[in-house]
Amino acid sequence: MKFLHCADLHLGCPKGKERMNAFRRMMKFCEDQEIALLLIAGDLFDSPDPDENTIQQVFSVFSENPRLCVLIAAGNHDPFMKDSVYDRALPDNVYVFPGTWSCVEIAELHVRVWGQSFTAQTAEPFALPTKKVKPKEGFADLGLLHGEVTNTSQYRAIPKEMIRQSGLVYLALGHIHERSDILRAGTTLYAQAGCLQGMGFDEIGEKGAYLGELDGNRNLAMSFVMLSDSQTVERTLNITGCKHLTDIYRKYEQQIGDVRPNRLKLTLMGETLLQNPDALEMLLSKYTGGFLLEDETTPPRALSAGEDTLKGAFIRQMEEMIADKERQGLSAKVEKAALQYGLMAFSGEVNTDADS
Repeated sequence: MKFLHCADLHLGCPKGKERMNAFRRMMKFCEDQEIALLLIAGDLFDSPDPDENTIQQVFSVFSENPRLCVLIAAGNHDPFMKDSVYDRALPDNVYVFPGTWSCVEIAELHVRVWGQSFTAQTAEPFALPTKKVKPKEGFADLGLLHGEVTNTSQYRAIPKEMIRQSGLVYLALGHIHERSDILRAGTTLYAQAGCLQGMGFDEIGEKGAYLGELDGNRNLAMSFVMLSDSQTVERTLNITGCKHLTDIYRKYEQQIGDVRPNRLKLTLMGETLLQNPDALEMLLSKYTGGFLLEDETTPPRALSAGEDTLKGAFIRQMEEMIADKERQGLSAKVEKAALQYGLMAFSGEVNTDADS
């Protein structure tokens, strides 16, 4: 029996076309691979009351594959409560867990799935019932929760000891947008699937879902399936010795190049005075589906900061201001630009357009 574990789709979010495309791609994968069971570990929707068009699209797609059993544990973004997105007639193949730990038995798949939904935007720590349910002969037990594997969290803390005691073959988790490895607590495997489609520059790398295959002896094989249309990639570029934007542009083309449709988080390194980072960002953004530039360059050591001149005093003061900003974790973009233009002024290179 094959199942797919996904989480944190956040459908209905602003500018969420990529996420809807990833959802449709996932559903096509389920159909093509004859997936029997889809486990959604929370935050299928970005809010408890998304727009009606999004709701109709999602439930219509679920209905198009009636052989697929869809089980949902609502998350903190889309809690299961009165007048929420789940408080309505759902497709016959879709089931949303209530706010208490309970079980759905699927006889034809020889599997029982245990789950629990958020019923508000926060949730108490997870705790197994005092009287544990005994295993059933011929059935594998899976779990489905939205929360964090920790002892303390307002978003349903799930202590590792609770996972160890659960008796589950696999616990499908959601909430953390970065997927985990397949982990183990006792005899139970568990994982955070991560988000299905990254959107921001803080959601780095491949996104998708975990594919599980269960045999008749409860042996489980898990593998990751990339289902996102695009991703955020991180790159660094050392621009030591580059004096002009054209030098940096040429080095970028040689070492990184076109990453579309992916977004790029580019960190500039090395010893240089970066001139006009905004112009550089405009030049390079054509090679990406989205661009974020981080300047980690340092002024060249040969700036003569030690000389007993007005120029030396200026360099020392600006370097101190830059270091102070960076110690506070703040951007020193303005200070670095001031140092750059100040040195150009000392060299007689500043023209009337320098402040543009």
